[in-house]
Amino acid sequence: MQSWIYLHFPSLQSDGLFSEHTALPLAIVESKRFKVVQHNMTAHEQGIEIGMGLGTASALCHQLQVHPYDEDVEQQALMNIAQWLYMVTSDICLIPPQGILLKVTNMLSLYGGLECYWQRVSEHLDQLDFHYQFSIGFSPFSAMLLAKANTQLLTLDKQVIIDALKPFPLQATELEINKIEKLQRVGVATLRELLDIPIQELARRFDIDLVNYIGRLMGQFKHPIDFFHPPEQFENYQELLFDIENIQWLEKPLSKLLKKLEMFLTLRNQVGYELELVLHQRDKQACSVHFYSASGDYFAKRWIVLCQLTMESLQLEAPVQGLTLRLIRSGELESTSADLFKGFQGEQTEMELIGLLQAKLGKEQVRKTVHSHDPRPEKSTFLCDPTLPIPNKLASNKLRPSFMLPTPELLSEKVSLIQGPERFVTGWWDGDDMTRDYFVARSDQGRWLWVFRNQDKQWFTHGLFS
Repeated sequence: MQSWIYLHFPSLQSDGLFSEHTALPLAIVESKRFKVVQHNMTAHEQGIEIGMGLGTASALCHQLQVHPYDEDVEQQALMNIAQWLYMVTSDICLIPPQGILLKVTNMLSLYGGLECYWQRVSEHLDQLDFHYQFSIGFSPFSAMLLAKANTQLLTLDKQVIIDALKPFPLQATELEINKIEKLQRVGVATLRELLDIPIQELARRFDIDLVNYIGRLMGQFKHPIDFFHPPEQFENYQELLFDIENIQWLEKPLSKLLKKLEMFLTLRNQVGYELELVLHQRDKQACSVHFYSASGDYFAKRWIVLCQLTMESLQLEAPVQGLTLRLIRSGELESTSADLFKGFQGEQTEMELIGLLQAKLGKEQVRKTVHSHDPRPEKSTFLCDPTLPIPNKLASNKLRPSFMLPTPELLSEKVSLIQGPERFVTGWWDGDDMTRDYFVARSDQGRWLWVFRNQDKQWFTHGLFS
C-alpha cells in the first residue's frame, strides 16, 4: 500500500508576511469580492472569520490590518517550504495554492517507521513558523481530504483511513459543484453513500470524471504526480506588511532571507561570493544592491555584517514594499583549516578582512599592490584585484624607500648625499624613457630621502625611508 502525507497551509500568505508587530490583527482580503480569505489568531479573537466581507470585518475590528491576496506570493512560499523539507524527505509534490504532498512509502525504511519519520519532518517544518494541517492517506486524494479537515491521522492501517473518510460530505471532496448537485438529487450526500454504489453503476449513470475521482481516491487508479526538484539558483521574495522607509529597518527581513540562503547553500555544500538584493519600492522601479564576500560565506550571521556595511551609504527614494534576494555567484566549500603549529593567528583571515573592507568602502575601492618587472620606480608596482594571490618577490640587496611619492617633487631642502649614485637608463621600448641618478640622502631635519638628479641637473625627491 502506498502512503502519502498531505500538508495544508490555510494561512500561507499571512504567516509569510514580515512584520515586527505580530500582535496586530491581520486579514488577507480577496481583491475582487472583498472577502476575508486568511487571518491571524489576533484577528480571529476579534471575531474575524473566513468569508466575512471587508466592511463587516472593519466594523468589528478598527485596528485590522488589511493586505491583498496574491497567489504568486503563496506559490513562492510553497517553493520555499518544499526546499526546506527536501533536507529531510525526498519525494515532494506541490499542490498549489496551499498544499504540499509527501510520499511516505520510500522513507519508512530510512527512518525506521512512520512515527520517527513524522517526528523528524514535523520538527523540521516547525522551524518555519507556518500554521499547517496534516493527515496520512493511502492515496493523494484521501490524504488531502483528511488534512483539510485537520484530522491529524497517522496510521498505516488502510481500513482505519477508509472509516475516517466515509462520514465526509461531498462538499469536502475535490469534486466539481455540478457533479455534487447531480449526486445530491439522487440522494447521495456523503462519501459513505457514494462508495456503496458499485463502480460499474457509477460508470453507467455518471460521467468518467466521477469514476476517475473515486478510483484515485480509493487508490485503485494511478494518480499522476509531478515531483518537486530543488532549483539550481536561489531567488527568494519576502513580502512586507508595512512599507519601510528607513534602510536600517530592512535588516530584520533581510536576515530572514539570509537564513533561507544559508539553508540553500548548506544543502549543496557551497558558499556564496556575490548576492543581489532587489528593493521593490512603491511607485518606483525596483533598485538593486550587490553584496560581496571575498572569502565566500554561507553563514547568515556573516552575510548580515557585510550587508549592514554596504547599506550604510544607501538612500531610499521611496518606501520599500518587498525584498528579493538572489545568489549571483557561488562555489564549492573549500577547507580552510589553520596550521596548528603556526601558533595564534587571530580569528579573521585575510579574505574575511578584504570582504569587510569591500563592504564598507566599495568593491572598486579595495586593491592589492603587486610588484612588476618594470625597472622604472613609478611603474614598479600596480594595483590588482585583492582576491588574487600575490607571488613572493625575490629578495634584493638594493636599498629602496618604504614610501614612494605619487610623482617626484622638486627637492626643496638641504641634504647630504650618503649613498649613490645608482643610474637608471630605461624605458626606451615604449617612448617613456628616462635617465636618472638616484641617491640615498639625509636632510638637516634628520629625514632619510631617496632623491635623484636628471639630465638637466635638476634634483627631485621620490621616496622616504621609514
